[in-house]
Amino acid sequence: MKKYLLPVLGVSTALLMACSDESSSPSNPVNPGIESSASTDPAIPPVSGDAGLNPDPNGGSVPAVDPAATTYYAVLPTPNAAAVQEMYNNWIAKFYVTYEEEVPASEEPYIGSAMVEKLRGSARIKFDTPLNTVSEGIGYGLLITYFMKDWEKFNRLFKYYKAYPVSEADGLLFMKWMVKGDKDKGAFSPDATGGSATDADLDVVTALLLAYGETGNVEYLNYARGIAGAIYSTEVNATTHLFMPGNDGLHMNDGYVYNISYFSLVALRLLIKYDTDRSAAWQQVLDATYSYMKMVQEAGNGLWPDWSNAAGIPTDPENNSSTGKLNNFYGLEGVRIPLRVMWDYNWYGDSRAQVMAETAANFAFASTGGDITKTLIKYIYQGEQPTAGQGGAHFRGAFCSLWMVNATLSAATPACNDVILNTPFKSTNTLYFEPSMQLLYSLFINGYFIKYWNY
Repeated sequence: MKKYLLPVLGVSTALLMACSDESSSPSNPVNPGIESSASTDPAIPPVSGDAGLNPDPNGGSVPAVDPAATTYYAVLPTPNAAAVQEMYNNWIAKFYVTYEEEVPASEEPYIGSAMVEKLRGSARIKFDTPLNTVSEGIGYGLLITYFMKDWEKFNRLFKYYKAYPVSEADGLLFMKWMVKGDKDKGAFSPDATGGSATDADLDVVTALLLAYGETGNVEYLNYARGIAGAIYSTEVNATTHLFMPGNDGLHMNDGYVYNISYFSLVALRLLIKYDTDRSAAWQQVLDATYSYMKMVQEAGNGLWPDWSNAAGIPTDPENNSSTGKLNNFYGLEGVRIPLRVMWDYNWYGDSRAQVMAETAANFAFASTGGDITKTLIKYIYQGEQPTAGQGGAHFRGAFCSLWMVNATLSAATPACNDVILNTPFKSTNTLYFEPSMQLLYSLFINGYFIKYWNY
């Protein structure tokens, strides 16, 4: 969740193996069986103009080395496919908009012919200021449309992301963090600002590599590898091997302030597999990330602070982010961490993820008594907890997902899943973050994060 003041946003070489705890009892989430809400025509036209693009999974060539996956580690409640589909439809209606819907031909001269060529056939996700678009939203959109198998929307969002590289000439293919619309140029504007946002870039890479693995579409793979190179060269701290908030550290403590909610463990797993020239380097980043997350969690009450320095101490990033100087909180940044941890645990069974998730889940259960409606909007990282400030659906989704870590705590997930699915989006504002996280957590809890092959 970003509202930056800054002009710029703001090793082991061993083969990777899942470290499954023998006491863990793998389970298989039910495939909701949702048909794609994209066109029913299997020959959805490519949006990139590349004749080699095949966005239809049935027409792609799934890599033969990836047999179907069968093992999951989280304990999921019975899925409610109808409620998830309704939430997805509402989210699309509220935040997703195509170029053709928003840009009449009379406005194209304001955009310029070069950008018009890049943007025709694309789509974006509205930001809190609806004329603006942030890369974070495109990342969420790609993950959401991928898991919903809405390939037409997926490809439109991918095209939008590609239209705003930080510096294509320098190989920095990740998107600038914000596109600023205005009343003349509209929201599909040529005016993009700042450097990159690492969390968005990792979400985009994740979505593209998952899509490649399912469809065999090499455009997804090649662009993901291009982004990966830029991420490794400019968004990974060479000393700590941890992800910085954006390219070249964004001048935040010279690259030594971190946001753990950016640390996508699943992205690293996929990069180890598919970005083969850097597999050992990504393994080093994964191990450093786990060590850092564990260190920070153990020094607190069971959760993580929104921002912290290399020593794990809560730190003000001085970028006007959601919690600002209240950096000793698990708040609007940290609310994404449970998804990062539980997703990795559910797919890979890593005992490190299991331990972190159980620690956080026990805190969440003790602080709420297992009643998700008692979730707060922030938690002190170290010290006495606040007693007021009701958490929204995204905070509830975070705790509910944690309770899926074992059979004992998962007894509370059917009730909390019902609460989250039956919470309507707020109609009084345009803020996109809470609904986006609510939908992502709902997809995860209801079994839509399906592995279609082993990675």
